[in-house]
Amino acid sequence: MNKKIILSISLAGFLSLANAQTEKLIPEVTIASKSSQEINKSGKNVTLLTQKDLEKYKGQTLSDVLERITSFQITGSFNNNSEPKTLHVRGGDNNVVILIDGIPMKDVTTIKNNVMDIRLLSLENIESIEILNGASSVLYGSNAGTAVIDIRTKKNSHKKIDAAFGMRGGSYGTFAQNADISGKLGVFNYYISGFNEKSDGLSSAEGDDSFDKDGFEKQALNAKAGISLKNFNFNLNGGWNHHLFKYDNGAFSDGENRGNDKQAYLGGNANFLYRNGQLTLNTRFSNNKRIGESFIGNAYQEQYSYEGKDFFAELFNRYDFNKNIQLTAGLQYENQKMNENENSSFDAFANALFTYKIVHLEAGTRLTNHSKFGNQWTYSANPYLYQELGSSFIKFGYSFATAFISPTLYQSFGSLPYVLPNPDLKPETSLFHEINVSFGKKDRSQVMSVSMFRRKEQDVFGYYTDPFTYLGIYKNISENTTKGFEVEFNYQLTSKIGFGGNFSFVEKENNAAMKRQPKQRVNSYVEILPFKGSRVLISHLFVGSRADAYYDSLTYSTREVILSDFNLFNISISQQINPKLSFYLNLNNILNKEYTDVVGYTTKNRNFTFGMNYRF
Repeated sequence: MNKKIILSISLAGFLSLANAQTEKLIPEVTIASKSSQEINKSGKNVTLLTQKDLEKYKGQTLSDVLERITSFQITGSFNNNSEPKTLHVRGGDNNVVILIDGIPMKDVTTIKNNVMDIRLLSLENIESIEILNGASSVLYGSNAGTAVIDIRTKKNSHKKIDAAFGMRGGSYGTFAQNADISGKLGVFNYYISGFNEKSDGLSSAEGDDSFDKDGFEKQALNAKAGISLKNFNFNLNGGWNHHLFKYDNGAFSDGENRGNDKQAYLGGNANFLYRNGQLTLNTRFSNNKRIGESFIGNAYQEQYSYEGKDFFAELFNRYDFNKNIQLTAGLQYENQKMNENENSSFDAFANALFTYKIVHLEAGTRLTNHSKFGNQWTYSANPYLYQELGSSFIKFGYSFATAFISPTLYQSFGSLPYVLPNPDLKPETSLFHEINVSFGKKDRSQVMSVSMFRRKEQDVFGYYTDPFTYLGIYKNISENTTKGFEVEFNYQLTSKIGFGGNFSFVEKENNAAMKRQPKQRVNSYVEILPFKGSRVLISHLFVGSRADAYYDSLTYSTREVILSDFNLFNISISQQINPKLSFYLNLNNILNKEYTDVVGYTTKNRNFTFGMNYRF
């Protein structure tokens, strides 16, 4: 199957270059170098989902969208929406940094890598998504081991006042509403949005009809305000997210439990432009509270409670010496607290870009001074060739980078009486190599890329349970090597028809570390615009077999299983009635496939979402 897929993708990519189209606006990204550049000219592996791209996924979740990205596996994405979503990118285990409008958003209460809970983010408030694959600790610090995801929230309108409203309903008794108001008054701009969702859900644990449904509700409020002058802009942003949800005892085990998660944040961004560069200040404070309760007797009783605070600030400057040399250098400070535990870090970093005709070299380094682990150096080098041929381009590059992943406060200090502290726990480090070839149209209407990568990890974190006391502890258990390759293409056949897809393969020398991760994944789609304002998107996902395990309460032992591969087909239909009103319909798992995402947990059968958006 692999050879057929790769052959088909290669043929489509070759044919795409034979078609000439009128050149459109070339999209730009900031994630690759912390400054704006055309996506084709970046030597790194970058994916961009524009506002136009996200229009295809109205009424869906962020995890639904990320599942379609090459080499992304979101464990739990096909379970009850209230279940945790774990990001596996290129075989990694949550080694991801999530940015909101270019500034890191972290959750200190999480067990692994302080990754923000993506269940808290609604797609209705997202303008675009930029993804940087590969180790990126030089620019983004600790935990950027496999990817960085920059989620850009919606921008303010250029009118004095503009407003929009949306609502949707669907399977499992799910209903949601969203609204926003924004505008611009002279140099002042503002944006305010709200979101609410409630669902009866389905039983999280797999079982018979006696298992009750595990519903959830979510609310979010977000606001931005700022001023924009000729050479200076300043923005304040803040928000509040709430997630109240029921959950079961575990695999195949019903239960009456509920979680109550809250997140609040406040941040700012300032940019000063001068003749040859730009000075940027980013800062954010976030507070997360997690409470878990179980229904005992006739009331819910608290079982755990965590509160975490994260303060982040960075100041960096981009300076263009001339058209061939650019330097970005800066300082960063971060402080994290959870309950009575705390750590902090102070970083200095520099990243340079050199250009001579078709030859480019990007190289950088970062020094992290951690309050517990001392000095940690990371490096990166990215030589590449880039050539434009009229409205087309071709690029060949190699990336080398190291990454530093500090243990979370939970992993270092434990959570008594169940998880013991480990004062000897060391940071995880990795060494990353990648070769990438891409070519196509500069406007991205026709693009094909092929990547091969290798990542060696040392002092990998692992959870060990004492068989006699049943107490757990996090240890540095092993080293591992991950290898893989990816193929992706997008082809706009005509103004009415487009198609594309991606194939990814990843494997580890230690297969035990591939739990819940397939070696092979395939995404494909066909997009048709049959009438004015109409869109039909037919998508397919193949997920290969995976290893998994669960605790068997009957035998008091852990049982290992192999989960079968599966294919899912979805259809999304949208219709723009007029410039103000639109409707959409999503039909997911249209063949009503029975499959397993996580052993012992229910997956969604055939389901639908119907919604509308109205702009005043």
